[in-house]
Amino acid sequence: MEIHSGYATRRPFLFIIIIYLLAGLAWLHLGKIIIGTIDRNNPNTDLRFLYDLKNISFMFFTAAALYFLLRARQKNLQKAESNYFKLFEASPGAVYVIDKSNFRFLAVNNVMVNKYGYSRAQLLKMTALDIRPENERERLSKYLLSDHDEGHETGIWLHQKKNGDLFYMLISHHSIKFKNIDAYIVIAINVDQSVRNEKRLKEIAWTNSHEIRKPVSNILGLVALMKTDASVEIVDSRVIEMLISSANELDTVVKKINSHAEEWEKTS
Repeated sequence: MEIHSGYATRRPFLFIIIIYLLAGLAWLHLGKIIIGTIDRNNPNTDLRFLYDLKNISFMFFTAAALYFLLRARQKNLQKAESNYFKLFEASPGAVYVIDKSNFRFLAVNNVMVNKYGYSRAQLLKMTALDIRPENERERLSKYLLSDHDEGHETGIWLHQKKNGDLFYMLISHHSIKFKNIDAYIVIAINVDQSVRNEKRLKEIAWTNSHEIRKPVSNILGLVALMKTDASVEIVDSRVIEMLISSANELDTVVKKINSHAEEWEKTS
């Protein structure tokens, strides 16, 4: 897996160039001093061959230096690549890389394969739009092609498995270079149960604020009527029946709320 940033790539090469230049300058200067000293001590000897020897030895020296520097660079790259791969596969969330231009999957981890129900080979022939329901695809496409924030949570999105099941994922992503392709690396965390629990709590809250208000209002209204309207008999059977009916209705709503709360506790 080849994932890297531009700065991380440029820095080692700049280091190699600087080392090469410094070593070359040192070698040329040192060779000049040595040959000059020998020439002064042997004024009647033709020492031109020493310059050829210096140039040839410089070529061998710099070739050896470049070999070891580039070999060290390659080992560092392989180590970094191995670490990226381990992090990629060891992530508890679904991680995948997509092409910025067409949203095609370039790499997926095992969690992704297990979560969505497709094989790795199938996913690598698909795009990020294919794991979304139809009504989400256009919105995702517009979002990815627009100027948007990266590097942190970018919201909860609805995803779709191979069998059609829908679930919610919390998405974060940022730009990378993957095998010389401009891409996004995406981390998707399953928050489906949390989102559904939150929706259930909102339903319970709605029940509290709407359904329970009706019987309570009826009871309060009837009690107020009994207190203010002298024509209403306390023992009037109609009033008693209405109070009983409202009380029973309130009891049913309370039981419904308790049932929702118990279900939420079991699944949370």
